[in-house]
Amino acid sequence: MPIEGELHQKGIADLLLQESNSLILLQLAKSLIKNVIDVTSNEEALKIIFTHMSNTQALLSKRAITKEVLFKYVHSNQIPVTIDFTKPILINKIIEYWDRGGPSIRNSSQNNSVAENKPSTNELISQPNTTQLEETQLPINLLARKFAEWFFQNYNANNLKVEDFWRDSRLLLRIAANDCVNDQQCDSADQVIETLFGCKHQFNFFFNPNLSHDGVQGRMDVHGLVIVLVCGTLHTQDNCVGVFETSFGLMRDPFALNNWKIKTIQSLLRSQGAPKEPILSESDTLKASLALPAPQGDIS
Repeated sequence: MPIEGELHQKGIADLLLQESNSLILLQLAKSLIKNVIDVTSNEEALKIIFTHMSNTQALLSKRAITKEVLFKYVHSNQIPVTIDFTKPILINKIIEYWDRGGPSIRNSSQNNSVAENKPSTNELISQPNTTQLEETQLPINLLARKFAEWFFQNYNANNLKVEDFWRDSRLLLRIAANDCVNDQQCDSADQVIETLFGCKHQFNFFFNPNLSHDGVQGRMDVHGLVIVLVCGTLHTQDNCVGVFETSFGLMRDPFALNNWKIKTIQSLLRSQGAPKEPILSESDTLKASLALPAPQGDIS
């Protein structure tokens, strides 16, 4: 039986059409049809889900839709949950939100507000402009978002490999907690992998990058190194415990099919009570890199 109800379909689209969840959407659709046909668009993937998924609860319980994905949606829509939330609790809260109108109510409220307060000519300068929209689609920013999603997905799943790094790659890792700062430095791929996983396992961290344009951007340094700037939140099993700010240096390897490999990583992990979603423009550690140029054309 397909998913019924316009409110639930609008809610599912609202959740899965977010930029950071596009791969999850395609993954769910392909799994439902056992990869019998190639799914190439978000619209086609949604149609498959609405047709072949039994109900909303079962869909949100799929392994591909993690607790972190659900919490991020709950947080962005200001849906109240208790501090000891579990995945089933988040699912129930989201379904209740959709049953009340969810995205439809939110969009209607926004439209009414615009209708009641039509901007003057002078106020129009505060509206989103095409320049800002074009920046999100620059090749270097598209590369940055794709890389950030790939890296943290594999990092959280313990799937990073030495082959993903240059042999002489370097890491500077700073952990700041309770007025105590601990710095670790490495200068080989083996040491970088060992230190990254050691830190994650020691603190049981889950890294949740902010994959919007505010949270991930690309730059180019004076030596031609592609710089990927990422910020996000740090989670343990039940709590959001801090934030991270990371800069990656990427360079193509002509002896590995010209694939991008990681040359440098500089990362700050900072404990912070009830942290909000971090953005690059508010980062002191990434400020200098953010001021580097963002090339307009293709990245060689």
